[in-house]
Amino acid sequence: VFCVITVYINKYRRKIAYYHDFPNVLRVFLACLGGVCLSYLSVSMILVGFLFFLLSIFANDETMRRIYRNKGVIVLSGIDGTGKSTHTLNICNWLREEGKECVLVPFHKYLFLEYFSKLRLKIKGQAVSREESVRGPPPAKTSKLSFLRPYLALIDNLLLYLVKVIPQVIKRKYVVCDRFIWDNYVKHKALGYSTKFLYRLSTLIKPEFCIILDLPPNVASERVNQRPFHYRYTLEQYETE
Repeated sequence: VFCVITVYINKYRRKIAYYHDFPNVLRVFLACLGGVCLSYLSVSMILVGFLFFLLSIFANDETMRRIYRNKGVIVLSGIDGTGKSTHTLNICNWLREEGKECVLVPFHKYLFLEYFSKLRLKIKGQAVSREESVRGPPPAKTSKLSFLRPYLALIDNLLLYLVKVIPQVIKRKYVVCDRFIWDNYVKHKALGYSTKFLYRLSTLIKPEFCIILDLPPNVASERVNQRPFHYRYTLEQYETE
């Protein structure tokens, strides 16, 4: 009840963004859970209760606010050929020259999807590198389950965010992202996938800074076609993006 009332008062009555007091509300909530668990006279519940109670003590307000606001996260988005990879590398190098700790995270590279892709090629007896596997047109929707592809890519991106970005935010480092979670939505919409629920899911997490680079579709297509290893998207797909 305390948690609900606190969030309600801050968000609707005092017109203050709820995340200002949300960390403290979360700590009280964890302590309450711990108290409830401790009231059960069983070894397992007592251990769980102590765990919740310790979490409430060690939960750091500023760390949670940094994660909520994505403090220090810089994202470069845009269609292919706009120089995102080059600029993210330049920004990282500049921050390091200024004495800032910086990590570059490419969101066009996957975690488990990358592994499954290599496994599929291995089963087919195609011993090719990742670069060679993205040559030619993008994968076609060839099965009834192909509609799951953008959602699997989204899950992969969210895991990448949890594993690669959040730990660096907690360490107070700058994180420069080459593309971001929502680029998955944009790309699959351009490829003709159903993205009815994908948009809201892809935009739940927002960085502190985002720079969107753009190019005329014909220029983007010309630049990409000069690369030896890259999916060959159509001009119409680039226009949709």
